[in-house]
Amino acid sequence: MADGEPAEPAALGRPGAQPPSFLVDEGLRFLMFGGKGGVGKTTVAAATALHRAHERPGAVLVVSTDPAHSLSDAFEQPIGDRITPIRGEPELFAWAVDAGKRLQTFKDRYGDAIATIMDLGTYFDHDDIRQFLELSLPGLDELMAVIEIAELVREQRYALVILDTAPTGHTLRLLALPELMARWLHVLDLMLEKHRYMQSVFGRRRRDETDDFMEAMTADMELLRDLLRAPRTTEFVPVTIPEALSVAETGRLADALEGMGVPVRTVVVNRVARNADAAECPFCARRRREQQASLREIAARFGADEAGAGALSAGAGTAAVSVPLLPHQVHGQARLRQFAGLLYRAGPIEPDASAEPSAPGASAGEHLAEAVGLAPPVGTVSPARITVEQTFILVGGKGGVGKTTVAAATALHLARKHEGRRVLLFSVDPAHSLSDCLGQNLGSQIAAVEGVAGLDALEMAATSVLAEVSGLYAGEVQEAFTAFGAGGDVEIAFDRRVMQELISLTPPGLDELMALMKLMDLVQEGRYAAYVLDLAPTGHALRLLQTPELVRQWFTALFRVLLKYQNAFSLARAGELLRQKSKQLRQVRQLLTDGERCQLVAVAIPEAMAVEETRRLLDSLARIPTRCSWVVANMVTAPGACAFCAAVREEQLPYLQEIEALGPGCVCLPAFPFEPRGVEALDRLARLIF
Repeated sequence: MADGEPAEPAALGRPGAQPPSFLVDEGLRFLMFGGKGGVGKTTVAAATALHRAHERPGAVLVVSTDPAHSLSDAFEQPIGDRITPIRGEPELFAWAVDAGKRLQTFKDRYGDAIATIMDLGTYFDHDDIRQFLELSLPGLDELMAVIEIAELVREQRYALVILDTAPTGHTLRLLALPELMARWLHVLDLMLEKHRYMQSVFGRRRRDETDDFMEAMTADMELLRDLLRAPRTTEFVPVTIPEALSVAETGRLADALEGMGVPVRTVVVNRVARNADAAECPFCARRRREQQASLREIAARFGADEAGAGALSAGAGTAAVSVPLLPHQVHGQARLRQFAGLLYRAGPIEPDASAEPSAPGASAGEHLAEAVGLAPPVGTVSPARITVEQTFILVGGKGGVGKTTVAAATALHLARKHEGRRVLLFSVDPAHSLSDCLGQNLGSQIAAVEGVAGLDALEMAATSVLAEVSGLYAGEVQEAFTAFGAGGDVEIAFDRRVMQELISLTPPGLDELMALMKLMDLVQEGRYAAYVLDLAPTGHALRLLQTPELVRQWFTALFRVLLKYQNAFSLARAGELLRQKSKQLRQVRQLLTDGERCQLVAVAIPEAMAVEETRRLLDSLARIPTRCSWVVANMVTAPGACAFCAAVREEQLPYLQEIEALGPGCVCLPAFPFEPRGVEALDRLARLIF
């Protein structure tokens, strides 16, 4: 359908259903949408903004902080780093935040004050100060953007501000940034303590720019904390789909939000298959049956309580509402309005007890592969060429396109093909999905994948690796200063506390990179012949791939400080550790740019937003540079037995041609009516790929 076509039939909605609270709550001022990549967060956010701008008084602003912005695609108009009016909607505005510009504004405004604090309170000279100022701030760029958004909410320039967040892992990092900034401010405050003490000894304390900076930043942190936890005016809406991996990730997200005190009252379950085509199409019938287990799980955890779907008070319970699977993509105002109508009429989750799912497994996978019989839909499509000698295979793309599944199938293929040579499948995504995909509980320790000789897997706890390094550094600083300042010198006491906390001024993202660096020990040992990395969604993955150069500079700056002041105190173990990590970092950088040993597999689905994001990913990789030798076009609908499948396939075909043009090689995978989970199903998928 194109703009101006009639709305979806009312039968797809729930006439008379109570609308979700976020669509009708007039007291709401700040609304966030989040969840696993590819579940429709941007669609729900844009449709909600359009609906609220029409139905409620006051202007509405929808903002994206995802490094891989999709608002332009959703509204079908350019939206950049300035608040932009939506065409034909006088009360609706959009903004795709460029976090880097927010960071530069912060530096321009407060850089001198921060440098003054570091100059007054540490051993550092001006060069040291400049380097730490430049290197410890990246990552706080998004925090600066969120603070600016919080100020818009406080000023009430808009009746409602809607935040379209990045996929789960990145979102949790974003919500944790106030605590990171609090630690950063704590270090600066420690630096000022020495200055304040000296002023109290030698003269009267005078107010200066450093006081203004600390007060302004403390006030911003309090504003942000209060906004995120405000039970009457703030709401976070997780968006999910009825698939096991998405439901599991949504559960972890809900737990994290509860721990942070962020109000959650509604969960939107998108793409729920209805009865319409199930009777005539075996594929649609199977998909509907397979969704029932996930729907029951969602209903059990998030089903509406006595307060119902419109619950507004804190602690009133969480309601899950469903939106139907549509045969077309949702972008452009006409389709967004149609989607908003479905959302308004969305009813509670109602699993169908009569639609029991079939047991998945090798036989189900084989039956499906034969039934679909997918030939290359258009163009020339070649099977994937990949060898164990390539060492590192990075699997990336937009959230929700099947990266984890393709990564697991690739690792399984390599282990099967090269018997006697071990393969490691691992993830450093803060929102891990490998356990869910393999059907086996993994942890932060390497574990053998059950049923696959030679294949190990790991969901690396990136923060634990950084904590190990930080602990060694802090302990050695304590020992050095204890010996150096045994006489109880007050100035030494201040300097010790500052040096102990110095390690907290690390570039965000260092923890994930250090986890990757730790794997270089395994590379040196020759323990594995190949490594398959399941990357986080695009924005987060690009930050990881672009971090090595930043971290190299950070290591150099910290190491220079240790060398400069080694006559005052010795940090031999910390210095040796930094040398070791610097060496590993060089190895990671060399590996990522070695086209013979490392390649990226880009996974996409034949939809507009996924194709555009994949194109941006590949453009960014070319600048790093990391080589991409083939692309997976996933979830391609085969010619079906019903009008629904035919409509989906017709929409997909032009985007499929675009995907095929993105890389030198392309593999097409069919849309499955169930998730390929577990070793047997992944085996079948690997045969289709290779």
